[in-house]
Amino acid sequence: MTLFFSRRTYNASKTKFTNNPAQLTRYVKITDGPDADGTGSGGIISQKDWLDRVHAEAETNEVTIFVHGFNNDQLDMLRRFDKIKNGLRAQGYRGAVVAFDWPSEGNVLAYDNDKRNAKATAQCLVEDGIIPLTTRSNATKINLIAHSMGAYLTLRALSDFGDAASPGSGVWKLNQIMFVSGDADARWFARGAWGSLLLAHRSNRFTNYFSQLDQVLNLPAVIGNGLQKRVGRSGMPQVIDKNHVDVYSHEQYLQDVILQDRTTAFSHQWWFDNDKFYKDAALTIAGEDAQQMPTRRRMNTTDLAPLS
Repeated sequence: MTLFFSRRTYNASKTKFTNNPAQLTRYVKITDGPDADGTGSGGIISQKDWLDRVHAEAETNEVTIFVHGFNNDQLDMLRRFDKIKNGLRAQGYRGAVVAFDWPSEGNVLAYDNDKRNAKATAQCLVEDGIIPLTTRSNATKINLIAHSMGAYLTLRALSDFGDAASPGSGVWKLNQIMFVSGDADARWFARGAWGSLLLAHRSNRFTNYFSQLDQVLNLPAVIGNGLQKRVGRSGMPQVIDKNHVDVYSHEQYLQDVILQDRTTAFSHQWWFDNDKFYKDAALTIAGEDAQQMPTRRRMNTTDLAPLS
């Protein structure tokens, strides 16, 4: 079963979602498919039914939310989501896996429009996903994997809500937050910068997977606004929060991706076809010591790197 919540407009006459922003969030379950044409069995359900199904799917008290990136229509999102879910399952993860489907146009030339849509719908990730999941069971551990522009959306989402957003008197926070090829200004992650402070306040640990060979994060449209480095390509600055971890994956990319597959697009998304990534991510979700994971080695800097 596939479970996601979407902020795309729904075309009832065609029984399909569009790539346009919607005025409300819809909760979806797919029991079969979708196939190559996007056809599957299932449909829109109530928030309560959706939360119940998420709870029923989890064999543990954990839920992992996937937030997709730029240039992803809904079918792209579902294909990547399926890889992530199966990849984590293969490594022993037994919590539920769901996705937040925000209105990317699925067009490589629509970067600016996607960024506007990401900003406009960011609060829905928290308001319609994280908080209801937390409310459903205060014991639930919520993890988040954000790819590409999903990292920018996540930061915007977390910054929109204070400590009183969730029930109870305690500070609400996620368990593990992981950015993969994160499309966000690297300066925001220096210790004391707003992004670093936000992630420290809203998660038990933040992990940044980056590769200097990511060609998408070096495109002019992406690195605009003063040609600032992206955290998914350059990594975090040298001085970072004690619970933040950089995973340098340049050499893993060279080893695991054959020459003919090293396209611009694949350099940005190869993680999701890599068993080593899922093993490391599953250990991260499980809360293993970042410095002691059997999937990593130490570098001369403060970074860690996957074992070759």
